Amino acid sequence: MAVRRYDLNKCVGCQNCVNICPMDVFRFDTASNKSVIAYPENCQSCGQCWLNCLGRSLYFDDEIHAFSLTASR
Repeated sequence: MAVRRYDLNKCVGCQNCVNICPMDVFRFDTASNKSVIAYPENCQSCGQCWLNCLGRSLYFDDEIHAFSLTASR
């Protein structure tokens, strides 16, 4: 699972997700006063960003971010 944005308009710019994420998934865009999900592949689905989102603009989906390793023959 990975964190996703439900509705960017609901982001209130509190930066809770940026500050609380232990995996450094978020960045803050000062021009738009919104957080950005910059590295969704680093998300460990701990839910801290979702729990602390004041605007309720985040959710989790079931897409798994992984790298495909193929053996060369």
